[in-house]
Amino acid sequence: MTLLIPPLVWLGWYFLPQQSPLPVLLEHWRIALTMAFGSFIGGATSEAGGAVAFPVFTKILAIPPKHAKLFSLATQSIGMGSAFLTILLLRIRVEWRAIFWVVPGSIPMLYVGLNLAGALPASAVRILFTVVQCSFALALYLHNRNPAQSRHDCLPRCEIRERSILLVFGMAGGLISGLLGSGLEIIVFSVLVLLFRLCEKTATPTVIVMMVLTTWAGFAMIVSRGEFVAPVTEYWLAAIPIVVVGGPLGVYACSHMPRIIIVRVLIGLILAELISSLLLIPLDRATAVGALVLFLAFSGIYYRMSLSQRYR
Repeated sequence: MTLLIPPLVWLGWYFLPQQSPLPVLLEHWRIALTMAFGSFIGGATSEAGGAVAFPVFTKILAIPPKHAKLFSLATQSIGMGSAFLTILLLRIRVEWRAIFWVVPGSIPMLYVGLNLAGALPASAVRILFTVVQCSFALALYLHNRNPAQSRHDCLPRCEIRERSILLVFGMAGGLISGLLGSGLEIIVFSVLVLLFRLCEKTATPTVIVMMVLTTWAGFAMIVSRGEFVAPVTEYWLAAIPIVVVGGPLGVYACSHMPRIIIVRVLIGLILAELISSLLLIPLDRATAVGALVLFLAFSGIYYRMSLSQRYR
């Protein structure tokens, strides 16, 4: 059944638009190439495809951050959506209790983030993305420094305390996703594996489901607000036939290959993102100080989570 997902999406991609999408695909082949890698990373890890698309779009392809964010939300609705169907069809373990408490917090704050994004300068948005990515690299390092550590296949507890934590971090992740087009998956994955000691084989598909449900809501928001227009629609059409394959392939790879390989690739990409940001993004003193404070805050929270003994 999973093999039917791409052909069915391809049929809709080709016949539903008023004109043939093939010229759009040829014109924006760089978008498609970027998302071939981004969608695979999105399906195989706890990062959405937008985490690859955003820096490439804003730094290499010179696409405005607003368009990159809207593209990320729109494209993840397809790529991560196909990964979601693959998870369901392959009956991959998912922690539904975590999803139940994260998503109600993420969707309202996603709307807030979409409204706040216009008030931030482009350089601040791009450096915020870098800060979130670098803090996630730290979380990955803390998570993998002791591979032999025992992990839970499901949440060890799901009482008022745990539900509140999931709701709060879901709200924080939704806000960041509204600003950047992705981020919920990073924030919640870090909480699941560092604090609750959830096995990454369960945490990864769980955050994919969370991101899909939040992204679908975000896609509906940008369409209803009249923001889903050219050139974002053209980028989206160019990416669809690629991401519908890359997402499921990433899910399949995650369930069969050693995760440490993907982790090392991710950390390498994040280091490249950090270096490129320092070289290419002009920073004033206020933005630099704000970015440093935010990074230290994220890092402190993640480090305290890694030391917690409550859920060991």
